[in-house]
Amino acid sequence: MRFHFFTFLILFFWGFAFPQEVLDRIVAVVGDKIILESELESQYLLYSSQPGTNIKDPQEERRIKERLLEQMINDKLILIRAEQDTLLEVTAEEVENAVEQQIKSLKEQFPSEDAFTEELLKEGLTERELKRKYRSQIKSQLLMEKLISMKLSGVGISSREVRDFHQAYKDSIPEQEEAVRLSHILFSFTPSTETRDFLSQKAEVILKRAEEGDDFASLAGVYSDDPTRERGGDLGFFKKGDLLPEFERVAFSLDSGEVGLAETNLGYHIIKVERKTDSLVSARHILISVRPSSEDSARTWSEADSVYQMLKAGGDFTGLAREFSNDEESKKVGGELGWYPLKQLEGELKDAIIPLKKGEISRPFLTEFGIHIVKVLDRQSERKITLEDDWDTIKEMAKRKKTNQKVMEWLEKLKEKYYVEVRLEK
Repeated sequence: MRFHFFTFLILFFWGFAFPQEVLDRIVAVVGDKIILESELESQYLLYSSQPGTNIKDPQEERRIKERLLEQMINDKLILIRAEQDTLLEVTAEEVENAVEQQIKSLKEQFPSEDAFTEELLKEGLTERELKRKYRSQIKSQLLMEKLISMKLSGVGISSREVRDFHQAYKDSIPEQEEAVRLSHILFSFTPSTETRDFLSQKAEVILKRAEEGDDFASLAGVYSDDPTRERGGDLGFFKKGDLLPEFERVAFSLDSGEVGLAETNLGYHIIKVERKTDSLVSARHILISVRPSSEDSARTWSEADSVYQMLKAGGDFTGLAREFSNDEESKKVGGELGWYPLKQLEGELKDAIIPLKKGEISRPFLTEFGIHIVKVLDRQSERKITLEDDWDTIKEMAKRKKTNQKVMEWLEKLKEKYYVEVRLEK
């Protein structure tokens, strides 16, 4: 996990879920490929949802959409060229590894895996479907990356070019932002064995009532933690692969009118099959979510305070992070999170860090991810970037500019080679 403060990335799914109806317009043609208005709108919504973005008028919206469409056209040109290059190959293993990494990164944007799964279900997706939708997109992306890497492999930067770049742009190079290097210990709220046992017993009681003939829709309206309770738990028809595998195994094993119990990472599901065909099942369900109880929350706060007292008494932060943190990624490196510009931090995290000096530790505080204890490993003041202190940074800027120039020159040649038509309405 990393600290990501953002609106949930539902827009990340938008590109998959956007209805491409008959009325969907073509806004650009690139070679034998098209760009739809829905795809452009998806990119615009992703852009406009970024923190700090404030689009003031229709003219600005128009200019942004034109820039986004230009980038989408460039991507199509590169993809066409990559698909025609017989020396480029993307293996199935490379695609699967990239898909898994993308899903992992997406999950890190949510407080828990359960929250991620819930959001997928709201969008009418399962993780399996999301991976399937990602595969062709990621394969194309990998092809493009390989082609660009091959085209730019010979681009280097000399010391003279670094100095010339700095001389030309030193007044416009942004200052080094005030930043902090952080380490943390995360205490997640998790349900105890006692809580799980209690909720399991509750599910068994409801299952028994359903088996004895109580009206299932009424039971769902009273007991279900799922939004479908508003319609008596009705899920409609679904096929294999639409829902969670554990849920489907039980649902497809039941006959019409039968009820059963399934456990998933969302909790316990009491399932009643309404109708079945050869490949489809229509069912209702009651979800008993497995969530931490107030006693579980109190236990977690107590554990966090206990670790905080150890730290105050001189305990080693790195060792305690490895032992107690529920952040599986950062605990491997003793809780270290890396550098963060101070202005990018928000809410409780920023409030906890502002008064801390280098080496100091915060009291336990709450965020959407759980309880944190944060240590400021280092601080960096805002200052001007200089050749003497920031040679590598300036060198990277100079190389990036040179690389961008090469890419733009290459794209101009591709535009001469392949047909491009823009149909964006004026």
